[in-house]
Amino acid sequence: MKKPGFNLLCLLPLSMTIGQAAAVDEAEICYVLDAILFVYGLVLTILYCRLKIMHELAKKQSSAKTGASEGVYEGLSHRTQDTYESINLKKTKA
Repeated sequence: MKKPGFNLLCLLPLSMTIGQAAAVDEAEICYVLDAILFVYGLVLTILYCRLKIMHELAKKQSSAKTGASEGVYEGLSHRTQDTYESINLKKTKA
């Protein structure tokens, strides 16, 4: 679903005549592109900060639910048997 403003933005350059397009200074184009880049950077910064804040809040809520004594290693126990057992091979004389 396209937004109406997007269609207008796409049709604006097409509606300009050649004389109007030639009348636009390079400096004016540069200012417009700088403004677009500034808004883009501002939006990305806000979204990044929002993501970090939400992540920190979720981390605090999960740590509050589990308690201070419980951690990453909760529920794990020591194995009663060694992981690697030695193989006792006897050499036979051929």
